[in-house]
Amino acid sequence: MSSINKDIRKTSHNNFTVIVNRFGVFFMILVLAVIGMLVSPNFLKASNLLNILNAVSYLGIVAAGISFVIYCGQYGDLSAPMTMATTGVICVEFMRYGLWYGIIAAMITGVVIGLLNGFVIGKLRVNAIIWTLAMNFILEGLVRWSYKGTQIYPDMATEKTYTTGFFLPLMAKLDPHIMELDLVSRAAEFNALATTYPGGVPLVLYVMFGVMIVGYIIMSKSTFGNQLKVVGSSFDVGKMSGINATRTVMFAFMMSSLFASVAGIFMTSLNQVGAFYIGQGYDFQAVTAIILGGMSLAGGRGSMIGVFGGVFTLGLISNILTLMGVGTFTQKMITGAIFITVVAVNARSLRKLGRDYA
Repeated sequence: MSSINKDIRKTSHNNFTVIVNRFGVFFMILVLAVIGMLVSPNFLKASNLLNILNAVSYLGIVAAGISFVIYCGQYGDLSAPMTMATTGVICVEFMRYGLWYGIIAAMITGVVIGLLNGFVIGKLRVNAIIWTLAMNFILEGLVRWSYKGTQIYPDMATEKTYTTGFFLPLMAKLDPHIMELDLVSRAAEFNALATTYPGGVPLVLYVMFGVMIVGYIIMSKSTFGNQLKVVGSSFDVGKMSGINATRTVMFAFMMSSLFASVAGIFMTSLNQVGAFYIGQGYDFQAVTAIILGGMSLAGGRGSMIGVFGGVFTLGLISNILTLMGVGTFTQKMITGAIFITVVAVNARSLRKLGRDYA
């Protein structure tokens, strides 16, 4: 009888298991740093490390936002790519009144998209993946239909410019002097956003660290962060605990879309064009970085520090492969294989530590 009731599951673990679980993605960063030094003597130079951070800065901003969604147990936000594209287009449209008008209009648009996502998913309990994917298609259709599949350039200054899109025709009627604006100089100001280097560091890098610090404070140091964690662990338990779970989910999606809009503004500035394809692929890249950083898709587990570690890991992998002369397509295959391996090792270490529920 005793042999039947005996728990035969293996929970023994070694030092490697403990290291992987405790240090997670930062253990992998250390391993990649050693590999990088063996590949190239220039790997640890400040200029190369700055290039790595600059290359993943846009991804870092998007990942910081989506991490709120995953932290509260909603798996991901697949509308992020078109949120980036849509807000980039909005920024170009309103930038004609001034750079800050464009930025504010784009960020408000991002917040509205996020609140709509959060309301449908939090209140109506629609599957987050299905709804945000549908929203991505809707936004793409609106942008492509509005501009007839063409791109919009910040320095477009012809009369035709004011007959396209939703906003400028109305605003031109309210303000007849809009046609006299110096669009070329304002376009140059907008395009300089992505190429500005205060103190020798890209502006977008300051923004990435800024949104991650804000995300860290909210997620780890605030009461609302604790509510996100509880709702992420169990939506129903969160409601029974007196937490407004719907509002919590809405906040998470609002942060995701707001941060995506910030990334979209910089990405549009970098490409010097507003188009529907701005931001493509950033949703899955962000989720990859978040999982590498130790955040659970089941919700309620992870940190913004880990998210940064995941983003930096992807940058390291890409940089090392580039130094080795590996092509883009091969890089994607290798990155995917490394991702699968890391997730498998992490899951195995959790099981051995008796934490496979996390």
